[in-house]
Amino acid sequence: MNIKGHIKAELYKVSHSGLIWIHIFAPLFAMGVFLAYYRFNAWSELAKVVGYLQVLSIAYPFMIALVTTILSELETRAGNCQLVLTVPCDRSIVHLVKLAVLLMCGLLSSLLAVLGFGAVFRAMGNSGFSLAFYAGAAVLLFGGNITWYGISYLASFQFSNAKGVGIGIVGSLVAALMQTGLGDAVWYYVPCGISVRWCSMYAMSQSGDSYRMYCTEAVKSGIFMVVSGALLLILLICWGKTWETKAAGEE
Repeated sequence: MNIKGHIKAELYKVSHSGLIWIHIFAPLFAMGVFLAYYRFNAWSELAKVVGYLQVLSIAYPFMIALVTTILSELETRAGNCQLVLTVPCDRSIVHLVKLAVLLMCGLLSSLLAVLGFGAVFRAMGNSGFSLAFYAGAAVLLFGGNITWYGISYLASFQFSNAKGVGIGIVGSLVAALMQTGLGDAVWYYVPCGISVRWCSMYAMSQSGDSYRMYCTEAVKSGIFMVVSGALLLILLICWGKTWETKAAGEE
């Protein structure tokens, strides 16, 4: 089976599992809760948008860990990952395809959560931000977590489900800290804390507020994402070639 065939097979598997519903209902639920709350809230439009993006960014690391753990559990239940172990090709390709499909789902889910929120929020009379802004914010929300996808995928397929989810919980807690003063000097080197800063700076820069993007920090975080992403890709390929299911005692 070629790569295209693996992608089709993985898309079919995801679309017929609970993973697809998580990617649909989680953003819809977040939208519904915040839109209902903002209907009676007296915050400024900027504060509402920034608050929503910050909460999404903080919850994202946990949600990533949750979906990667569920995917790992699905493979474990399918004959203890025999569908992966018996493929007539390099196992690293199978893992990269699985991760790529999760990334595709994550991007679409981010667009639904942010662009969908923006469309309804504007319909409620809040026209300070364009739909193009919300689309950009969705891309930043997703892009800032790409490295975290790789980390969570490795943890979920190598260790127990509890450890995989636990890493997600820690990631979300760290993301929340990165939005405070504690993260001012280090956030651009913390994979789970980048998107929360990117989204906040992007919203404030687009609003005409006196707050401006810290270009130096933005460049540092971008360089870190590229370098760490490349190193993580190499690690995933090397790990995938020798992967033999979860470590002993981790199931």
